[in-house]
Amino acid sequence: MNSHSAAILVGFLLCAGAILIAMCLIASTTHDTTEPQSVVQPKGYRLRRGWLWALAAVAIVAFGISLAGFPYGKPAEADGPHFKVFAYQYGFQMPPRIPVNTAVVFDVTSRDVNHGFGIYDPTNHLMSQVQAMPGYVNHLAVTFTAKGHYTVRCLEYCGIAHAAMQEGFDVQ
Repeated sequence: MNSHSAAILVGFLLCAGAILIAMCLIASTTHDTTEPQSVVQPKGYRLRRGWLWALAAVAIVAFGISLAGFPYGKPAEADGPHFKVFAYQYGFQMPPRIPVNTAVVFDVTSRDVNHGFGIYDPTNHLMSQVQAMPGYVNHLAVTFTAKGHYTVRCLEYCGIAHAAMQEGFDVQ
């Protein structure tokens, strides 16, 4: 677990604990007397409206904090070498070798239908992905820091042999 994930988990646990304590305090202060519905209903709606706004504020703050970590909207590094990748049913046409410790850009497109272009590292963990679409080129910037054989798999169902659609390249 990286430090960002650990911080999110700790924040969630602290919020959950605070809510649990608040609920226990509310439960301990309740009385055995019953009140008519006409008295309880306005209080309930006020309380529910307050919880809604509090939850909305927390969600907006959490979204704002995590927005910087989203990869969307960041331009591909144009300084590195570009490698053309063509996806087709049921394979990929790509270079057999990629340089290590170099920012490279995959220019990914498709010849027929939509495909996914998912790069798996030598330990078989997904490290990066982008869509391959006909008539459009997506640019995927990646820096490979470890040598080895990387596998590319299609991540979007593209036909009956989708599960067998994979290719690979060596990082040297």
